[in-house]
Amino acid sequence: MTINESVFVTPALIEVARSAGLFDRHGIDVATTHTPSSVSQRSDLDNGVVDVAITATDNLFAWNASGSDIVLVGQIETATDLALTVRPGLGTLADAGRVRLAVDAPTNGFAIVAYAMLADLGMSDRYEVVEIGGVRERLEALGSGAADVTLLAPPLDQLAVQRGMAIELRVSDWLPSYPGLGIVASRRSLERSPSEVRSYLSALFEANEWMRRSSRDDIASALAGSGITGEALASVITRIPDTLAPSVEVLRILEGLRRDTGRLVENVPPLESMVDTSLVASVAKDSTT
Repeated sequence: MTINESVFVTPALIEVARSAGLFDRHGIDVATTHTPSSVSQRSDLDNGVVDVAITATDNLFAWNASGSDIVLVGQIETATDLALTVRPGLGTLADAGRVRLAVDAPTNGFAIVAYAMLADLGMSDRYEVVEIGGVRERLEALGSGAADVTLLAPPLDQLAVQRGMAIELRVSDWLPSYPGLGIVASRRSLERSPSEVRSYLSALFEANEWMRRSSRDDIASALAGSGITGEALASVITRIPDTLAPSVEVLRILEGLRRDTGRLVENVPPLESMVDTSLVASVAKDSTT
């Protein structure tokens, strides 16, 4: 069986599942697309080019409000350790004038939390939004001077510091409850490839259970060659979830952030309809029998 996944950067959980041979064990071949943007990711999900995606859970609001039918089927980390990062030579945002904020998409995803963070820093009227694309593309934009500030996630935040960029503020310090990346799929994909999606989640479930009970050294060994080292590795270990089960509460937190920033979306389906807990629940049940 083959399953097509879409990622911005391959998460530690998937790297562990692959290095441990768990996908092979569950009889599934994972074909990975490294998406350049959430626009491309949504299109690939809607059109059946990919079966599942690892993405910012906030994307579900904008996507489903405008015609998609994409649901959260898993949560791969307790939080995403996003870092508000500034380009080399800028100094601090307090000393900057008007800045260019690089985002993937201006109405969804990490852009929403970036707006809220800048507002808290007193910069509500001191930035313009530049639509750049995914996290790798935003890192390059900072490096080239095409943007001044953006949100980066591990391990690219670590790479940014090595390239002379500075971290202004971390989401983990600013809003510890901000949820981590989710596993999403279209309803059509769940109907078309139920066994493939379930096998994929089974492999990730086992990888997560292994990470929960393993030492730092063992996890580091499993991630050798992935680029996840140092502070990025520490961030991964700190944010291993107790379960991959998705939760409506995650969407409620994100909805609250949108409400606080005046960015609620019209025509969003009921939150409960955007979460499917059955697959991980079934996988978890099988793991105990």
